[in-house]
Amino acid sequence: MIVVFQKSLALRHIGHLDLMRAMQRALRRSNLPICYSKGFNPHINLSFASPLSVGVVGMHEIMDVPVNEPCEAEVFQKALAAALPPALPVISVRAVEDNFSTLMALVAGSQLRMCFEAGEDADKVALVLDRFMHSDECVTLRRTKSGENMTNIRPFVSTASCEKADDGYTIRCEIRNRPEGSLKPAVLMQALCEMADVDPIYYLAYRDRILTSNKDGTMIPLEAYENA
Repeated sequence: MIVVFQKSLALRHIGHLDLMRAMQRALRRSNLPICYSKGFNPHINLSFASPLSVGVVGMHEIMDVPVNEPCEAEVFQKALAAALPPALPVISVRAVEDNFSTLMALVAGSQLRMCFEAGEDADKVALVLDRFMHSDECVTLRRTKSGENMTNIRPFVSTASCEKADDGYTIRCEIRNRPEGSLKPAVLMQALCEMADVDPIYYLAYRDRILTSNKDGTMIPLEAYENA
């Protein structure tokens, strides 16, 4: 079962391991026909498409859940939703064949949104986005599991726009994963603040969609992907 859920604003500081434990406990409570691993300490082999950074809201997060017998998607969604807290709502559920591609292998990018209040520094950050998009290079510090490296992050960002409202700004962008990994919202905002020559500003980051590459090469939401 492919499950699309939301990690809401209230849970943005919950880490990935805690999220996994919450999902496993909810699945046990649901009494659904979940498939467990074999051995002395059986557990549910949950697979998430892409772990979400701490502090980021996940609007359409995706995981796959193994089942050992057929189950209607509507029944599965209702039972799982009843076992989860309101801050982890289930958006949709879809049954797929066992040979469906692994979610992590399908991830090709994401749609990000960063919201911040208006102010002198915020105005500068909003203005610098256009310069960032028209540049070929923007080098900033990027932390990965292998360590810290100065990286040109410009190739990660395929599209970006900034919307102004009465109370602040919203930056929307499409991120493309590269061989060296993906780009976190914190690194992008850090680079924009450096370009604008301002101290880091407070913002809220949202991952609106996890993206995959369609058969024709276009980027689509991962939950809409049909297995080849």
